[in-house]
Amino acid sequence: MELNFTDLYILYNGHPNYSSIEMIEDDLVRVIIQKYQMVIFTNQGDVWGMPNFGANLLQLLHDTKFSSDDVRKEIEGQISLWIPELSNLDYTLQVNFYDHPERFEEIMVVDLSFNGYDVSAVIQ
Repeated sequence: MELNFTDLYILYNGHPNYSSIEMIEDDLVRVIIQKYQMVIFTNQGDVWGMPNFGANLLQLLHDTKFSSDDVRKEIEGQISLWIPELSNLDYTLQVNFYDHPERFEEIMVVDLSFNGYDVSAVIQ
């Protein structure tokens, strides 16, 4: 099965890899990372017409009944729905909670690894 993995070019002016002449993204790794960023930094209900899109990580961070395994399963569910390009690749996803060093709150660290690339996100 051949995947059509082109996506909109979403890098912004000021990003270290920004190019003003690009309109679409056609590199598989960059498309996966762009989609992944959209999934983990979006709350469900924020995208009009797609009420189930988004991982709700800010809500899950501040809700005491969710473990790191629960959050990982939620993200994996979003990946299976919205990032089909990862289904043919071997990837690992880890979620950890840590105490914020300066405030009385927790931070969430989400690490995605695939094809020799490591993508880390900190939610606070």
